[in-house]
Amino acid sequence: MSTRITAVRPRTADLGGRPGGVWWLSPIALIGLVALPATWLSLAIADERYRALWGTPKAVNLEWTLWFTAGLLLFLGGALLPVFRGVRRVPGWPALSAGDVGVLRRAATVLFWLTMVGYVAYGINAVRVGLDPVVLVTALIDQELYGLGIREQLGTVPGLTTMTQFGVAFVVLTGVLVLAEGRRPQHLRRLAVVAFLALLRAFFVTERLALLELLVPLLVLVVAGMSRTSRGTRRAAFLPAVLAPVVVVVFAAFEYSRSWVFYAAQGGQSFPVFVVERFAGYYVTAYNNGVIRLLHQEPAGLPYDLWSAFWTAPGIGSLNLFRSLTGVDPEPAYTLALTQFGNPEFNNYGAVASPFVDLGIAGGLLFFLGAGLLTGTLHRALREGRIWGLLLYPLFVLTMLELPRYFYLGQGRATPGLVALVVVALLVNRGRRRRAGAVR
Repeated sequence: MSTRITAVRPRTADLGGRPGGVWWLSPIALIGLVALPATWLSLAIADERYRALWGTPKAVNLEWTLWFTAGLLLFLGGALLPVFRGVRRVPGWPALSAGDVGVLRRAATVLFWLTMVGYVAYGINAVRVGLDPVVLVTALIDQELYGLGIREQLGTVPGLTTMTQFGVAFVVLTGVLVLAEGRRPQHLRRLAVVAFLALLRAFFVTERLALLELLVPLLVLVVAGMSRTSRGTRRAAFLPAVLAPVVVVVFAAFEYSRSWVFYAAQGGQSFPVFVVERFAGYYVTAYNNGVIRLLHQEPAGLPYDLWSAFWTAPGIGSLNLFRSLTGVDPEPAYTLALTQFGNPEFNNYGAVASPFVDLGIAGGLLFFLGAGLLTGTLHRALREGRIWGLLLYPLFVLTMLELPRYFYLGQGRATPGLVALVVVALLVNRGRRRRAGAVR
């Protein structure tokens, strides 16, 4: 018995391009336009500006800036290697079969409902702790969150609210389905629901990343889809000129309710100046904090930043396994270092420094080279319509954008989505093997 495998053709007029080839989706552009400039900006700003703007002495120095730069350049070198032999043109990109799409549909449905379970748990917990809806409405109207402590009151429900993080994988799968099948109403409705709930979480729990980690991967897939046509590629090439101001405006909107109302009462600069300084501060102080750790914290002997998802996982975190093995409690040690040498208000640890903190100079440089090679391989896989690139590269884009502040893929919040996407990729490949065996 044989089964015919047919590709689900996307609804587009020109299927002959190399999708994902938009210049700013490449690892070279993302690191070259974000992490590298931020590295040298942190060095260029004078100590008195650090103290005046962000309340911390400057720790960044030329030596560590050069090591950070060397690591990033090795990352770029590793990312270039996979494309030396060219990128295969794929007619009908992403050229998913009906069987592939069936697996993705079922997985997306499961992940959607798992995400809903997480948000229902948040809602039930809000009722349980007596979180007054009037407070939420007032905060929304007055745009005043400072001092309300909504995040502390709401808390989490271990094992349940974590399920909201399956929303990341759901969005990626649905984005791929839209590329393969077009904008079906069910896909759009579910995307809207998950995005709206993430927006509420981003505002009331002051968790901007909850929205960002959905929008960035979805944007990657949308842009890859645009680049299936020559006209779409030209439009996508200029998107950064539009997106950069939008990012700043969205940041300003969240920062208004989160911090501005408090700082405005202290007097001082205008809101636009406050936004620019605050935005730059999140990135610049992260580099500064990374150098503080390198200069003033004793090495723990085991990597923590790059593996924090493991050390803080349920069960392992409660056992304090890292402290048991190393004698170091990393979070209190970091807070103490910031209190003594920096400013705990700006506590991003700086992921460009993390490989050097965890692995030393030689190990850090090797890490950047390997990470670049993996990222470049996934970017090439995206452009060739391979399932690993379609599902995983969007998360790597988010990680590269956030690299000056922290290592997203190493965070516990990334684990549910990452594991789900790996499982789905394995299921798609298993389905392909079975269908190929049936054909033979």
